[in-house]
Amino acid sequence: MPTTLTTDRLTLRPIEQRDADAWAAMNADPAVMEHFTTGPLDRAAADRMLARMREQHLQEGFGLAAVERTADGVFLGFTGMHRHPWFPGEVEIGWRLTRHAWGHGYATEAATAWIEHAFGELGLPRLISVTVPENERSIAVMRRLGFTLWQETTHDGLDVVVYARDAT
Repeated sequence: MPTTLTTDRLTLRPIEQRDADAWAAMNADPAVMEHFTTGPLDRAAADRMLARMREQHLQEGFGLAAVERTADGVFLGFTGMHRHPWFPGEVEIGWRLTRHAWGHGYATEAATAWIEHAFGELGLPRLISVTVPENERSIAVMRRLGFTLWQETTHDGLDVVVYARDAT
C-alpha cells in the first residue's frame, strides 16, 4: 500500500493525476530544473515521469511523493525515496520544489519525515542523496539532515556527489 506521511505543515502523499498541471509547470521552470541534465521538461516528458513515479509508489509502497501544504492543499513539489539506478542496492532520498516553495524549510521538513520512516518502519540501513556539485541548495539540505559526503563520481558523463546517512 502506498505510504502517506504528515508533518506539522505538510502532507506527503502519492503523486496523483490531479497533480499533473502543477507537476508539469514545476518541471518546465528553468530555475527549478537548473541542475538537471534534461533541463526544463515539456508536458509529454513531465507526464511520463509522473506516470513512472505513480507506478513505483504502487509497486514499492514508497516513492517520490507529492508535497502538499496541508493548510490549503497547494502542491509544492515532491520528496521521498526511490531505488537509484546508478547505485544498485541503495535507496535515495530526493526532493524538488516549486520556486514559490523555496526558502520555507519544506524540503528539510518533508525529508525528515521520510528519513524517520526509512530508518523506523522500513528498517533501511542507509539512505543516499545524489546531486551535481554545483547544486549548493540541495547540498545544504543534505547537510542539515545529517548526510555526509560519501562519494564523488561520474555517471553517464555527469559529475555527481553522493551524500549518505546511516540509520545509526
